[in-house]
Amino acid sequence: MRKAAFGAGINALVFAATIAVGFLLTPFLVRTLGKPQYDVWCVVEAVLAYFTLLDLGVASYLMRTTARAQAKDEIGTLNRAASASAAVFLCGSAVVLVGGGSVLFALSGRLAERAEAGGQVGWFLAIMLVNLACLLPLSLFPAILDGLERFVWKAAVRFLFLLLRTIGMVLALRAGFGLAGVGVVVFATTLGEQAALALGCFLGRPGLRIQPWGVERRAMRDVIGAGVDAFLAMLAGRITLQTGAILVGLMLPVGRVTDLMMAIRVTEYAKQLLRQFTTTLTPGISALEARDDWAGIRGIFLVGTKWMVLLSVPVNVGLWCFGRPFLAAWVGPEFAVASGTSTMILAGTVTIGLLQSVAARVLYGLGRLRWFARIALIEGAVNLLLTLLLIEPYGIVGVAVAIAVPNLLASVVVVVHTMRVLEVPMFGYAKTCAVPLLANVVPTTVWLALGDPAADYGSIGLFLVAGLSPYAALIAATQVRWAPTAASPTPPAGVRVAAAVPAGCRPSGRG
Repeated sequence: MRKAAFGAGINALVFAATIAVGFLLTPFLVRTLGKPQYDVWCVVEAVLAYFTLLDLGVASYLMRTTARAQAKDEIGTLNRAASASAAVFLCGSAVVLVGGGSVLFALSGRLAERAEAGGQVGWFLAIMLVNLACLLPLSLFPAILDGLERFVWKAAVRFLFLLLRTIGMVLALRAGFGLAGVGVVVFATTLGEQAALALGCFLGRPGLRIQPWGVERRAMRDVIGAGVDAFLAMLAGRITLQTGAILVGLMLPVGRVTDLMMAIRVTEYAKQLLRQFTTTLTPGISALEARDDWAGIRGIFLVGTKWMVLLSVPVNVGLWCFGRPFLAAWVGPEFAVASGTSTMILAGTVTIGLLQSVAARVLYGLGRLRWFARIALIEGAVNLLLTLLLIEPYGIVGVAVAIAVPNLLASVVVVVHTMRVLEVPMFGYAKTCAVPLLANVVPTTVWLALGDPAADYGSIGLFLVAGLSPYAALIAATQVRWAPTAASPTPPAGVRVAAAVPAGCRPSGRG
């Protein structure tokens, strides 16, 4: 648990830096490129996000296999899984170049016309397509690093290349290279980052060998078979967040994609920052499962849930209270009107979405994704249907509703399903959430009493400090020593429970 907490902290720091860069860079990009070209950027990202599905869920399988192989010191198992994964990724790269090239070529004329950027759009599409084709096979290295729990190396590399990428993009735009220049910077820094991550894998696991040309058939079947459910879950995620941007770009006036993406980015930045505390749970859970330590897994699930409630509810309430002033201060007063309502709607998914994230990390760590994938697919299908129904009469507000409603319902179902897998009773889960929820009365009351802040960072910051200071003091006084217990005495059917929870995995309430 300590290693997972340390890794979560490192991941959170790096992602906080990423958010800070995005926060500072987004207004510059919107002003420098203009809404039409920024629309193109958002649509291209949304289209290419679908082609990342050619990962086929292999990265999550490889991370879990690496963690189990490391726990059992089975380098041969790791090498076979990594080689088979590399072969799958290389095939996916070929599909990206052919399929992605066809789709982007079909869209290029329409996008260039809307952006009034001519050849800039074509070059940008080509560079970003090649970037994804190269990134896909190289993505096995971050997965291996996660499985090895080498979080510091991964975080340091990501931080270094985040700085290089940001500086390069600013210089390219100031020099007048436009979208094409941005694409070149992204491509160059992506290759450098992945090379450094690969070095960390080989240094961290001596004996690692990746040979995609000599893969055993059985290893290929294992990789593809294990990745199917993760692939379906990823597909659903792409439908939920990316389809809306594509449809808005094709069906609504120029500039509305940017308005929608500002609302999505505000809420997704908050979610993704807090998800950094959950992603490191997966390899630890896989290692515990390899030792049949189900008591430890239940403890991690409950402790992770408690801290997600403590961290996410103030964010959820804060977005409702300060979302519009923040948009006005961040990207301009016009966005408080154009994106404000959509931000309020999407903010409602923050807390329940993060509780679902804890549950999903458990399911990924256990390799039990069948029901999770089906739930996610249903969510994606409902999202697509609602988007098509609501986009014309209600614009981006309708798209926000189409994202939020299925996500809320699916998140509840995933959490309940995970409780059933781990045999955690409803009362035990409710007890885990109850005290943190009650603690959040403090910042909520303060913010409601203070009213609306002015649309500047100073006022928003003072409001945040006024609400969060007594909240942090309350947590320190009442929550640090409080620990939930996994109430179920029996493991899932057919599984033996370890007699005691190892000291390093015992839920201590310290997160």
